[in-house]
Amino acid sequence: MLIRILFMSALLAGCATTGTELTPAEKAKLDPALQRLLTGATTNRADYDVTTGKSGEETYGVLVRTNNADELKSAGFDVTSTFGDVAVVRATIPAIRSLLRLPSVKSVSNGTRSYPQ
Repeated sequence: MLIRILFMSALLAGCATTGTELTPAEKAKLDPALQRLLTGATTNRADYDVTTGKSGEETYGVLVRTNNADELKSAGFDVTSTFGDVAVVRATIPAIRSLLRLPSVKSVSNGTRSYPQ
């Protein structure tokens, strides 16, 4: 548990220094909708699967293409399901930035909320 906390702290500390700019490597892993979200270029919540918890913290549903979903879980990410090389993750904006730094993450795409028809 201590290792997980230290790992996440290090990842989040690295995120704090980058501001809203995205590196070319981060942009390469993100779809355009998430690029806009992470840079603050959008405010339209309807474009995202976003929920607000009791603490007021917003989490976003994202699809993570990875070759190691266990790495996401052991790093403390909320992995709600996996199918093949795709993991469904709920994450805050700083946590999405942290996802991009994991070596097993190939891409992160915006999730959409589905409703019964």
